[in-house]
Amino acid sequence: MSVVWVPLETVDSLRLPPDRTASAQARKYVRERMHAWGFDPAICDAELLVSELVTNSVLHARSSVRVEVVRVERGVRVAVYDDSPAVPRVRRYGPDAATGRGMLLVQRIAQRWGVEPCEYGKCVWFEFAVNAGASRLDREQVGEA
Repeated sequence: MSVVWVPLETVDSLRLPPDRTASAQARKYVRERMHAWGFDPAICDAELLVSELVTNSVLHARSSVRVEVVRVERGVRVAVYDDSPAVPRVRRYGPDAATGRGMLLVQRIAQRWGVEPCEYGKCVWFEFAVNAGASRLDREQVGEA
């Protein structure tokens, strides 16, 4: 994995309480940052994935959450930090299951994703290369992905 130097003004973060409003606040925050950088084609996918990660943190870590949006060389990285060291797993539940698809969505939609231990828990992140065109979900619907 290569390290990319990112100018400080391209890193931004938001702290959220562990409550039911956190996912909506995270979506709005990610949408606004990505729009400001001109990354509109990937906003819908990023909103979906950050919502899944924040929901996981609120439900399972039961801690405050920090969402970080980082402009990287060819796109954007969104990271969600919480206080639990437990690593989320991609699960394959049956079609009638009400939960358990969040990390599967992250795996299928993000171009890259990972989990890193932190001093007080973990960071789950995903990345998109951003260029002109439709979101990955839109491309898959028309058979281009």
